[in-house]
Amino acid sequence: FNLELNIIAPQVIGDSVYATRAEDGNLGDIVVLAKNRFQDCLAAGLIKDISAEIVKYDNLMQYKVQLDSLNQGLGYAEGVYYGIPSEMADTSPTTLTDVEIASSPMLRWDQYSAVGRPEMNNLDDLLNTLKLIHDKFPTNEAGDPAYPFVLWPDWDGNDNMIGIANVVQLTTWYGEKIKGSAILKPDYSFTKITDKTASYYKIAKFLNDGYRMGLVDPDSGTQDWNAVCAKMSNGQVNLMWYSWSTGFWNSQDRLKDGTAFTFIPVADQKYYADSDTYYGSGRIIGVGSKVSGEKYDKIMKFLDWYTSPEGATYLHNGIEGLNYTVNADGTYTQINDNALMDNLPVPEEYGGAGYQDGNNQINQWIVSGMAINPNTGETYSSQYWSSYKAANLTQMKKDWSAKFGAVDAVDYMKKNNVLLASPNVSVSLASDTADIGVIRNQCNNELCAASWRMIFAADDADFDAQWDELCTTLDGFGFQELYNFDVKKHTVEVEAKKAAK
Repeated sequence: FNLELNIIAPQVIGDSVYATRAEDGNLGDIVVLAKNRFQDCLAAGLIKDISAEIVKYDNLMQYKVQLDSLNQGLGYAEGVYYGIPSEMADTSPTTLTDVEIASSPMLRWDQYSAVGRPEMNNLDDLLNTLKLIHDKFPTNEAGDPAYPFVLWPDWDGNDNMIGIANVVQLTTWYGEKIKGSAILKPDYSFTKITDKTASYYKIAKFLNDGYRMGLVDPDSGTQDWNAVCAKMSNGQVNLMWYSWSTGFWNSQDRLKDGTAFTFIPVADQKYYADSDTYYGSGRIIGVGSKVSGEKYDKIMKFLDWYTSPEGATYLHNGIEGLNYTVNADGTYTQINDNALMDNLPVPEEYGGAGYQDGNNQINQWIVSGMAINPNTGETYSSQYWSSYKAANLTQMKKDWSAKFGAVDAVDYMKKNNVLLASPNVSVSLASDTADIGVIRNQCNNELCAASWRMIFAADDADFDAQWDELCTTLDGFGFQELYNFDVKKHTVEVEAKKAAK
């Protein structure tokens, strides 16, 4: 396409860049925004009407149902398009294709086995198991220190959450989902994020207990995501909780020799999981209002390719001959699945350098990995390929199945009635008023700062004293008003989920 992408990421250079560029009236040429911010930018005239152009592109328009749902939900008439949902699937709003969910406790099978594969009933048991693992494996093979909890702060407050990401994502282990200042419980009721009986407190306390047992990386709180990626790839992490993060370590060789990460259940947990992102993941891709002429033509062609089978294959599967081979029946077999973690050299015809250097830095897709590649008849996500399943029927997998009585993580969760699957819905949620925006920012900053302090609290009394002080401070900022706003806002989403079921 003869395009050069200059990527400006608030997650990296600070959120103030968004406010500054919005104030200047030019967010950029291609924008990727959470839905509430997209709505704000629409109201401010910062997003281009792409209606006349998008209908010319078949790859984009194959997702017409999702495009219509998003844009009509934003208040536009049929046939008017401003936004493109990210990570759309072609399954259904209630389908859960995953064999492993987004967040669950995952241990290295060899390390878990080395300490006797203990049964775990609760978080205390998980900590005891992690302590056994840390004592037995205090370093990686190179002698670098390893820890169960390797944390980082640079995702805190993103994606409409308030609080630190490393706590927010683990609340789903108990069936609860953070919705701004509110927690959505399994029965679809809401409670405050400051509720001492709810999951934010529970997980923050869990991390503090881990710290006091010597299980938290001392660099946590200051290191960034790039440093954490390096530690995952180097074998300096004993616990993972994002299913996709295992890609920095798991490989077919490690699945075969039993050193890969896998889900290990904790008996008192019920796992929240989102269904396939049929309507999209919540982020929206659009074109900046200042774009015109040849640049606009190039952008639309690029976005259509980004949605095409060829584009989606590059994004999800990589390069033929380097990342996969084509079988006689047209399906794929994965090769060099360590390309990302080891930054494998790339042939000069594809630009040379290392695989990480040329990996997609937009880090957002239009087509979900759960969608079907029409060229193969299988998903773009490699873990559902028939060749992948055949290759990974390893001794480790057999041993895991024998112990837990299931084929995979989701099968275990379904059999034991501990999976809470939430339908994917397309709704437009209220944007913050100016006053709510101020309260949210103050509450988020205080909650994040206090959470990090509490993780490193000296004892239970110190932890609880800091928690109580936090709640008092948040109340002074107007937390109750923020909570009432968020409950009303997300009740719209909850009602849509109930209807979808």
